[in-house]
Amino acid sequence: MAKKIVIDAGHGGRDPGAKNGTYKEKQAALGIILELGLLLYRGGYEVYYTRTNDTYVSLPDRCSISNKAKADAFVSVHLNASTGARAVGIETWRYVTVGTKTRQLAAAIQENLINATGANNRGVKETDSLYVLKQTKAPAVLVECGFISNGPECRKLFTTDYQRKIAQAIYRGIKEQVK
Repeated sequence: MAKKIVIDAGHGGRDPGAKNGTYKEKQAALGIILELGLLLYRGGYEVYYTRTNDTYVSLPDRCSISNKAKADAFVSVHLNASTGARAVGIETWRYVTVGTKTRQLAAAIQENLINATGANNRGVKETDSLYVLKQTKAPAVLVECGFISNGPECRKLFTTDYQRKIAQAIYRGIKEQVK
């Protein structure tokens, strides 16, 4: 029986997420998720998307998609932003009170992302405030793929090649942990 993976492109529709000039977080997140979905499908996973186009999906609806699917993992993709334009790097978030599966999933995804991209490793972080991590029953992580507020990193995040590299790294992390 195929493992079920829910992939979540952050923001969408009326919610652009973070912005830098004409660059909008929702666009890069969707590009990464669409590439990741293809990899997962080809890898034999059952793939569920919270969105596949530029539409708004509420946070409760994102969690509901995962919970109704009885997902084996939930991965939300975002871009980070900072008031300091020099901030760079990738970080992966998990809920503060989680089990071993979530801890291992977050660590595997983060390690694969850093190995694949050579980006600054901001590590695995924990929170008690990110809704999708708190309300999703499956092992859930939220990946901040880089800083849209940093000019050079932003431009890279909006290239097909870099989005593909990120998707491949997330896929490898999932494949290592969700068998």
